[in-house]
Amino acid sequence: MQISSRFTLAVHIFVCIDTFQDTYKVTSDFLAGSTNVNPVIIRKILGQLKTAGFVIFCL
Repeated sequence: MQISSRFTLAVHIFVCIDTFQDTYKVTSDFLAGSTNVNPVIIRKILGQLKTAGFVIFCL
């Protein structure tokens, strides 16, 4: 079974949020810079994770 790149990005997002939430503002630009993908892709995955109830956006 293959693992999609979106799954890999989602795991990276979870790790970054957990690791950097207290020291940095973890934005889609921050995550995109650490994964070398477009911030739009990160926002789409974050939206899917939010819909599934895995992340909560805080302002």
